[in-house]
Order: sequence, then structure tokens, then C-alpha cells
Amino acid sequence: MIAADQFREAIRAAGMTPPDNVAADGKLRRFAPNGKRGDDAGWYVLHGDGIPAGCFGDWRTGVSQSWRADVGRPLTTAEEAKNRARLEAIQKERDAEKAKRQAEVAEQALAIWEEADDASDDHRYLVRKGVKAHGCRIYRGNLAIAKMQCDGALIVPLRIASNLHSLQFLAPDDAPPDDDRRFLPGGPTKGPYFLIGSTEEAKARGVIVCEGFATGATLREATGLTVMVAFTAGNLLEVATFAREKLPDAKIILAGDVDKSGTGQRAAIEAARAVGGVVALPAFTPAELVADKPPSDWNDFAKLRGLGAVKTAISDAMKVGAGDTVTGSTTAAGDADEWPQPLALPDGLLPVQAFDFALLPDTLEPWARDICERVQCAPDYVAAAIMAGLGSIVGRKIGIRPQARTDWTETPNQWALIVGRPGVLKSPAIEAALSPIKRLAAVATEAHQSDLDQHRIAIRTAKLRAEEGEKAARKLLAKLPSSDVSHLLDGKEPEAPAMRRYIAVDSNAASLGELHRQNHNGLLVHRDEMVSLLRSLDREDQSDARGFYLTGWNGNSSYTFDRIGRGLNLHIPAVCLSLLGSTQPGRIAEYIRHAVRGGAGDDGLIQRFGLLVWPDNGGDWQNVDRWPDSTAKKEANQVFDYLDKIDPATVGALQDTDHDGEPDGIPYLRFDENALGLFLEWRTDLEARLRAGDLHPALESHLAKYRKLVPSLALILHLAGNGTGPVSERAALQALAWAEYLETHARRAYGSVTAPEVSAAKAVISRVRKGDLPREFSSREVWRPGWAQLSDRDQVADALRLLVDYDWLATTTKTDTGGRPATIYTANPRGFP
Repeated sequence: MIAADQFREAIRAAGMTPPDNVAADGKLRRFAPNGKRGDDAGWYVLHGDGIPAGCFGDWRTGVSQSWRADVGRPLTTAEEAKNRARLEAIQKERDAEKAKRQAEVAEQALAIWEEADDASDDHRYLVRKGVKAHGCRIYRGNLAIAKMQCDGALIVPLRIASNLHSLQFLAPDDAPPDDDRRFLPGGPTKGPYFLIGSTEEAKARGVIVCEGFATGATLREATGLTVMVAFTAGNLLEVATFAREKLPDAKIILAGDVDKSGTGQRAAIEAARAVGGVVALPAFTPAELVADKPPSDWNDFAKLRGLGAVKTAISDAMKVGAGDTVTGSTTAAGDADEWPQPLALPDGLLPVQAFDFALLPDTLEPWARDICERVQCAPDYVAAAIMAGLGSIVGRKIGIRPQARTDWTETPNQWALIVGRPGVLKSPAIEAALSPIKRLAAVATEAHQSDLDQHRIAIRTAKLRAEEGEKAARKLLAKLPSSDVSHLLDGKEPEAPAMRRYIAVDSNAASLGELHRQNHNGLLVHRDEMVSLLRSLDREDQSDARGFYLTGWNGNSSYTFDRIGRGLNLHIPAVCLSLLGSTQPGRIAEYIRHAVRGGAGDDGLIQRFGLLVWPDNGGDWQNVDRWPDSTAKKEANQVFDYLDKIDPATVGALQDTDHDGEPDGIPYLRFDENALGLFLEWRTDLEARLRAGDLHPALESHLAKYRKLVPSLALILHLAGNGTGPVSERAALQALAWAEYLETHARRAYGSVTAPEVSAAKAVISRVRKGDLPREFSSREVWRPGWAQLSDRDQVADALRLLVDYDWLATTTKTDTGGRPATIYTANPRGFP
């Protein structure tokens, strides 16, 4: 339909993305004016009969336009009347729909606001902007606006008088672009504001009207005046008019933004003229205005000139008459007093709890201490490897049922990840901790060799028997052709003996599955660099392998391989994998950053590493040159031997039976009465924390896996400590202590995504203070020398942005370079005396 195409082009000409298909049925319809899925702030009505006509607009921006097809001649009186009646009907329907929609948004906003917690001044958005919370709150939930997951965002209320109408969401990290302000879709765009201060205060001292929250907070903190945040340039006039009605005698300052398009300036001037106010605009140098991200508002001005300069500009505005315009000084602040106080940089890594050897079974503690003393490594490395090794040895021999009556069963297989810089002796620690398992593997290899020798003899014997049977069958058939000779030909070649495998080092998923089919108790996958395995599993062509590993963590779930080369329906009744490996801080931080921000690693793979340890590596090195403690090592070997051959019945394990009375499932133990009470108390607290919405989703997912971790660790500790019968209270207490210890390491890991840039930022500060960098420098001068932590260009760029955000540096743009403009960083004299 030609009219529909013309109508779509009119929508496009108005700066909106038209819908793919337009219905010319006279009904009010919604569409996404920015082309983003899930957004329905756009609306249109098109009548296709007679002379096609309609209206369209955007509830978010307030745009509204009418349209009529061009018929190439003036309309008749009747046609004019019909067209006018259509538009009036559309207007009524649109107003009714708009009112209904805004009422729904107000109800949604109130529900969100009442459930939100008060924001503290250390919220990342506030820290980045250098302002305080001023009564804003933090959203916790699954709401997404314009592809932004709002969880953790700062929320600012939009009110008219005391009535809440909508909310603005400000992301903790990157600020939204100007054309995507992230309000609740469908809320009012003209009229609502956010008040910082009070109307009584404004009556006495005056009021400032500005656009954004950070701008308003800056103005309030610099001047102490009441501020009304209008949120957009298009709403300045509405808010200023409301202010004049409520404050007929007050001084009103329109603190506008400085936009390249001039929108902010024009809106401020128009509003000031309408209410008899004064315009105050920040002023920036030409070099600043041609930067990649040019400054535009009073918050930017405060970062460049300091709060004192903001206060001076607004004070000047208070002294002039209505209709005048005052601008802030463009003079760069050279005196330290004119610079803001630099903010403290966040800690690079969160603190962690030190390892306590009491977390290990008494039978293994002396051996672990001996390893750590001789290797001179962190005890965390040895302990995590020991627990992963023990879990793999028990495997599916015995499980634990954490509740008193249900059939919820967990296997004790563990996933352990050891994090440390190169040279902190991670690998020697792991090798020493795995020595009992490697001893068992060596014994199994020797036994398998003996079995192979016997197998070769059995094959030869079977071959001879088959040959003799064939001869006998031939003779019998020659005499009696109808004879049954099957008994002479039923010889079967003996199956090759399967070798007991304990550890797999470099196997793909299919090979690992085949090994598992021969070793039903489970396997320990040992990778020296674990992140390389995780990254390989992130690839799209490795989705099946990823699924196999995810299944293997459960310890109870079956898996079937269908491979043309290997055969179909290769079934494993229950996959039980333990994982043990190490990595470096930078690699795991990068991987976690990718995983928690929605990459391929967003399905909980990294969160399954319950035994994730990232200890501090400090203290003095000592030269320890002595023989290993043979008694402690012998006892450790005995513990592993005992668990390898453990008979579930001898430790009091029970087992279900099927309807035929046959054993069904793995044998299991439960907690004793005291241990069950401890576990229930801990789990009740855990479930409350998981449901409170206070945790980052990635950390929440990690801690949710502790439902398996804690009971399985208790089972390992109980069995390795020679316990029998129900899992003891002592083992439960040790497992809960493990959980408390491990949570601090998990928080360090998930908080590490900012650690590299923080470390690099601190290195930049150190270089400036030493004189290695001048007080004004470019990023090239930072990364080109190849200094430690400053050789990576992207990491240096992140560090410099952080230092600017925290007021350690200010930026200007150098244009006389003969090429592209260069960003120059100037050190804050308050931070570099």
C-alpha cells in the first residue's frame, strides 16, 4: 500500500525507526521507535480509507505528529471536516492510552521503589561521577531496559510534588548514551523532577533547575542550594514553570548543559525567559570540546575545574538580573586548591581468609604441613588439591544425603581451581598433594600389565580351542551333515582387561567418556592451566563437550555419546568428574569478566569450582632442605588406600532397592542428629541470602553450588578421618568452616574483574611520583617503556580512565599534532604534591 509506505517514511523523517509493517485500520498501535526489541514507546494510528491520514509519536520523548497523504489538490470542506474529526478522535484515544500507560508505569515505579534499598555513596556510578546518593536507591532484580540489565543500577525517582511517576536507572559502569536515558518505558516525559533539598530552603535562598542527576548532585554539593533535576532538556521549561508557581518570589537559575547541537543551551535560555530566571552555563576550552568524549555539563566542569569553580559560577549567577547568562571560567586550575580531592582507588583484590590446617582430617594434617614447609608454598594450594583428590577416590562408592528423610543425594567429587602468580609454586604443591593417587595409579598400571600378560595367554588358548573345535566340527559334519556343531564353535575371545584409571590429563571429552565407561567410580581431570580448558569449552563447536563436563559435576546424571567413528549409544550410567588445575590471576580475572557479563561462560561452569582458592602469597622464604616426614606420608597413603578399597557396608552406608529387591543407586550416609541441625541452620541462612537479591548474580550462582559443596566436603572429612556411621558433627563443623573460608576466596575471584586496571592505575601514580612520568603526559608515554603492569595498551587505557574518574588526572586534547588529536593527561597537584 502506497499510503502505508509514505506513512513509514514520515515516521523515519521524524527521527524514529518505523515498524516493518503498518496497519491502516484506524487502531492505535505501538512500535519500537528506536528499533530495539521490547521497546513499545512509539505509537501510531493510520486510516487507510478515503484520503489516508494518521498520527504517530513517541511517548518517551513527547514527539507527536499528524500526517495526511498528498492528493495533489486542496481538500474539499467535507474532506477537511472528516480529516479534522479523525485527528480529534485519534488525539482522544491517544490521550486515554497515554494516561492508562502512565498510571501503569507509576504503579510499577512505586513497587520497585518500595522494595529497593537506600544507595550508599560508594555505589560505582556515584564514585565515578564524584557525587553522593542524595536519597537514591539501588535496584535489585531482572528488569532490563534498552538491553541494559538494571540489576545493581542506581534508581532516581521522578516525582511531581510528592507523587512518584517513574524511575530513571543509572548503570554502575558506563553511562547511557544521550539518546537512551533508560527510564521506565511509557512514563511521563514532561513535568516530573527530582528534588535535592527542600522547597522551604528554596524560598529563602533560590533554586537551581538542571538536566541530569549527576549534574544536580554536583550543583547541590558545590553550592548548598536546592536543585530540581528535570532529566532532559525538553523538560526544563515544564519544571521551571512548576518551580515558579510554587516559588513566586525565589531566584531560579537554569543551569544548562552545553551541547554541540545547542539543544541544552537553547532549552535553558527559553525556560529562563519564561519564568524570569537566570541562565548559568559551564564553559570549556576549544581543546576540551573536540575531545573524543567532550565535556558538556556541570559535573564535567567540576571534574575539570573543581567544586570551587562551580560554586563561584553559580554565586555570580545569583547576583545578576533576570534574563542574564553567566558562564563558568574556562581557565584551567593550576592551583591545588582549585582541584578536587582525589578519591581513594578501590582495593585491587578483596581480602581473603587464611587457611587453617584444622580444616583437614587429623590423619592428613601432618602430611599437608610437611609438604607446605618443604615446598614453601601457600597451604591453600596443598589443601584444595588434597580435598579434590580425596573426592575423586571416593567418587561414586558412597554419597551423602543431607536431609533426614529425602532421597536428595550428593557425590563427593570436587572441582578445585588454584590461583596464583607464576613462580608461587602452584604446580609442585599440586604434584605433592597428588602423590598418593599417582602411587595408586602406578600400582594399577603394574596390575594391568600382569592382567595383559594373562590376557595374551588366554587369547592364544582361546584361538587354539577354536581351531580344534573347527576341526572337530568339520569331521562331524563330514560324517553326519545334519549334526549340531554349535557347541564346538561357541568359543569367545576373552575381553581385554580394563585398566583402573585415576587421573586423566590431556583427554578430549569423547576419550574421557570412554575412560569413564571403563571406570564407573569416576575420574580426576588434572589440567596444569585450567583456563585453557575452560576457554576451549566456550567454543561453539565444543558445546557437547561442555555439556559433558557440566553433567560430570553433578556426579549422578547419565550421559550417552553417539559417535559414528566410535559407535552409537555409548552410555555412561552416571558421570562423576573431579577437576583440579591452576591458573594465573590475570587469566582467571579475564575469564570471569567474560563469564559474568553474558559470554559463553554464563551457564554456571566457572561457578562449579567450589574449591577455588586465591591466597595471598607473602612472608619470608626459608631454605628447608630435609627428608620428607615418612611417617606422615605413610599415613596419608594409607588413607587414600583405604578410601580406594572402602566397603560401603563396613562404614554403615545404606542403599536403596528397586521393586525386585535389587540394589538401586549408590550407597549413602546421612548426618547424625547434631550435624543435621548444624547443616539445616547453615542452609536456612544460605537460602535467605540467595533470595535477598543483594548478591551479584554470578556470585549468587557460585554460592548456590555450596548446597552440594558443604555436605560432600563433610562426607570426605568424615571418611578420611576414619569415621563410620552417620557423618559426624565434627565433620559438619569442618565443612562449614571450609564454606566460610572458600566464600572469601570466591568474592576475591568475582571481584577481580577490576583488579588489573586498579593495579595499573596504582603503577601510573607511582611512576608520576617517582618522576618517570611528567605532570602532563600521553598514554603512549605510559605503555611504550614497557614498565611492569603498564606494557599492555588496553590495560593502560582502562587505568587512565579510572584515574580520571577518581580525580587523580584531568584530560585535555592536543590538536597541533599533525595528525589525530591526542589526549593529554594532567596530574592533580593534590594527589602529587
